[in-house]
Amino acid sequence: MKYICASLLALNAVNAELVYTPKNDVTAHSKMGLDQLDIKGLIDGGDLAGAYEIYVNGKNREGKSLQGMATKDWAGAGIVDLSDYDAFAALFNQGDAEPFLDSYNRDAMNCDRSFAGQTPEMCKIAAKKNLLCTGLQYAQYEGMKATQNGDEKNWDELFAFWNGVYDPTIDDRINSGTPGAVQASRDSDFDTKFRDAALQAIIDGQKAFKTSNVDYPALDEAYTNFKKANLATFAQATLKYSGIYDEVGLTQDKIDKKWGEGYTYFRCGAGLMDPELALYINYVLDPRDKLGMELTPKQTMCKIAVKMLSLPEIGMGVQMKDLNIEAYAPLKTIQDDCNLLSLEHIAGLETKEAKKQDSNRSWIPIIGFLLVIGIYTGGFVAFRGKRNQSK
Repeated sequence: MKYICASLLALNAVNAELVYTPKNDVTAHSKMGLDQLDIKGLIDGGDLAGAYEIYVNGKNREGKSLQGMATKDWAGAGIVDLSDYDAFAALFNQGDAEPFLDSYNRDAMNCDRSFAGQTPEMCKIAAKKNLLCTGLQYAQYEGMKATQNGDEKNWDELFAFWNGVYDPTIDDRINSGTPGAVQASRDSDFDTKFRDAALQAIIDGQKAFKTSNVDYPALDEAYTNFKKANLATFAQATLKYSGIYDEVGLTQDKIDKKWGEGYTYFRCGAGLMDPELALYINYVLDPRDKLGMELTPKQTMCKIAVKMLSLPEIGMGVQMKDLNIEAYAPLKTIQDDCNLLSLEHIAGLETKEAKKQDSNRSWIPIIGFLLVIGIYTGGFVAFRGKRNQSK
């Protein structure tokens, strides 16, 4: 555990000027981030039909679409180890045999089925952000192909789907509309460098292809570190939005925008989390079954924080202290807000209030003992008094 955490912290301190140069031409793959940006613009402008058209049929990369990425059959494509897909599917497949990413995308865009009854703001933000989850999941698909088959082109494609456009001659929307852009935003919130960590992992993975004999252990380690850095980012996002969506005085539209954003960002990294934690967060944070629920400020965030800290780790060796949570102003008081004794992971974690209650309970045996002694002493004195009187 200490080794894993040390490795994460080392990654978190990399140079912000890191540059990755793909060996193969993956500019076409990088254009999928442009589809996300174009869909976002249309949704914001109220053209939901136009947004859905791009989602289904694509726009910027010929013959490819985000829906195609969301419905990719990993097993059919020859992936042997399906764990990176199954961990998410186990949490989010709705039992309708539809791929979880596509199902969520369509429900949110159309504001129906699992989003029936939700406000337009909730639906719009969920649709926009889940396209980022789609990009990250597809980057992992390419990562699994690269580590399985030793194909450097797949590794370059992982970079393209994670980063977006990297060549300014293709489009001036560089490094936008992708998971890497989300990492940059959260790093700004929390004063961390998890985007750099992910990029360093991609660079390290490229080194595994230097000779004709692929260095599979090095490639596996790089892929693990890539996922670890992304997990850290989306754990930050989960805590951020769960701590601000229920603030006092927000309009319903603002509540739903922040709530939908936080829950959807959680989904991006959920399959990388400890399964028990992911299942719990999905239960307490999913807004779709909580219509009309009365909100208590920071209650959901505190439930999530306590659950995180009660487990050995958030997942993949990442711990709460790695996230630099208190650097983000609205979460600066998270320990007091949630009555936490610390931000250390402790099995059977107790809050300050629980500790106080336990402390109070610890006096019960002592008080009981003193009470018994008092009764016994009182009885003994009364007995002696009666005996004296009888003499």
